Amino acid sequence: MWSVLNGWEMPNWFAPEGVEARDQNSWRWTEKGKYVGEEVHAVRNAVGLVEMTPMTKFEISGPGVEAWLDGILANRLPKVGRVNLSHHLTRNGGVQAEYIVSRLEDGTFYLISTPRAERWNFDDLSKLLPKDGTVQLRNTTNERGCFTIVGPKAREVLQGLTEMDLSNEAFPWFGVKSGTVGLATDVRLLRVNYEGELGWELYHPLCYQRHLLEALLAAGGPHGLRLIGLQALESLRLEKSYRAMYRDMNPELTAWESGLDRFIRLDKGEFIGKQALLRQKEQGVKQRSVTISIDTDGASSLIHEGVYRNGKLAGRITSGGYAYTLGCDVAFALLPVELGNPGIELEVPILGEMRKARVIAESPYDPDALRGRM
Repeated sequence: MWSVLNGWEMPNWFAPEGVEARDQNSWRWTEKGKYVGEEVHAVRNAVGLVEMTPMTKFEISGPGVEAWLDGILANRLPKVGRVNLSHHLTRNGGVQAEYIVSRLEDGTFYLISTPRAERWNFDDLSKLLPKDGTVQLRNTTNERGCFTIVGPKAREVLQGLTEMDLSNEAFPWFGVKSGTVGLATDVRLLRVNYEGELGWELYHPLCYQRHLLEALLAAGGPHGLRLIGLQALESLRLEKSYRAMYRDMNPELTAWESGLDRFIRLDKGEFIGKQALLRQKEQGVKQRSVTISIDTDGASSLIHEGVYRNGKLAGRITSGGYAYTLGCDVAFALLPVELGNPGIELEVPILGEMRKARVIAESPYDPDALRGRM
């Protein structure tokens, strides 16, 4: 069943043979959940293929690029051949953009962000470009497609299609390399993903899209590869406490409030929003985004539900849904810091019925991130 992201068609979920590919619109769970759950379990136990072509993609280069980009992003820049997650903040410390940042062998920085932010991100960065021409910014969104191959069998699927060594020693977690996959040349492989498993994102010249898809499906067949839609992706990222841009992060919430502490490097040089974060840290952060679980049966949280403590409104949900691996709802709740400790009991109304909820530790699935390092 299809959806749309920034004008791109994107699959919500895949109907198996004999099942009509039609959404069953309801506030409650419907039959399609069975198939979404099968997609989630395929990623957790075998391997999945996720269409990621709509992702926003920029290339930034030039003699002044390192200093310029370092003054924008709150994280340190990755070394050559490495990838990290970095945030462009507002002057007030809010989250303007989230980027996967790769530094390629030729020194070019390759930035990837949400499809919904393509024009916004490009406009923001363009306005910050130095006037002396020492930095060049290109929007390459329409030049490259992307497939994610993810799951414990991802390496087995990919290794037969490339001469690159995909072992941990040769291609570590959060690494990036360019090479050939199948007959597709100049494929940028990033060993990162939004699902919390072993996997690679394959950013390939768009002319190879059909060939690469056919090659991956053929290679993945013996390993139980399954096509994965947006609804399974939502469940997978919630189980890992991965925040979503514009819901769990946005310009109105500071990086501290959004729970992005581990991506903020106050010990580096100046960057946009640093002084605001220092002031807020000194004054004390009043609210934070935390992960909660919700007991549910028949309906799930969506967004903006109130969160209650002892019958009083205490906060709100920024996004949530059913976690098929865990068997409960998982959501992000914006709560006063004193209510953010794991074990705190809460309540969330779902379709008019108060459901028991509790604060849980970040990344309830694989909290030590061992799966991605397999």
